[in-house]
Amino acid sequence: MKFRWLTQGSFLFESNNKRLLVDPYMSDFLETKGVKRMVKFPLSIEELKPDALLCTHDHLDHLDPETVVKISGKYPDCVLAGPERVFNHFTQLEISEKRRVLLQIDQTKTLAGFDVLPVFAKHSDPSAVGIIISADNKKVYLSGDTEFDEKITSNQLLKKMDLVLICINGKLGNMTLEQAFETVKKLRPVSALPMHYGLFSENTADPLPFIKKCIAEEIKSFEMKYDKFYNI
Repeated sequence: MKFRWLTQGSFLFESNNKRLLVDPYMSDFLETKGVKRMVKFPLSIEELKPDALLCTHDHLDHLDPETVVKISGKYPDCVLAGPERVFNHFTQLEISEKRRVLLQIDQTKTLAGFDVLPVFAKHSDPSAVGIIISADNKKVYLSGDTEFDEKITSNQLLKKMDLVLICINGKLGNMTLEQAFETVKKLRPVSALPMHYGLFSENTADPLPFIKKCIAEEIKSFEMKYDKFYNI
């Protein structure tokens, strides 16, 4: 399994020539609300080639209606998955029933060959989830948007992941950098990478302190770039 960061909380996972796309925000939809993106989405819709699209919660920088409609139209075989509010939003966007998959906490679904297990997240969208993604004998925990909560650090399913991808921006219902590090310190993954920064000037953070703290704790970490895939 390999992955590519696509800004903010968006990632593209690839395994056995199948692709799982998570939380893509490709448009300038939020500019109408005064929030301008600092960097472009790194891939074109033609380059994405997703077999499944998953949104962790129903906020515009994770479920971007414009992006969802374009991807759904471009890739008619792509299934779309998410928790309750996401699922309902897909319905409003007229995504056909046979393509929609409802994700529920602690119930594994297989999407394009990836096993996806939704887990607890504490966020202003009450149906928001984090996800454990499994393929090729590797496991990744993607936090999605979440505040710090002991339900995360005490969840035995999240212990000793191969990789944790965790929000650090500390605003709008997300962990601070320090809380993200404390979470990772308790989960003890092989690697932990910071995300959910660098897209909006109003909602960003410096990832380097988190990275340094992880390395000092003998947890691998580095600053991801947008232009490459990384092996897990």
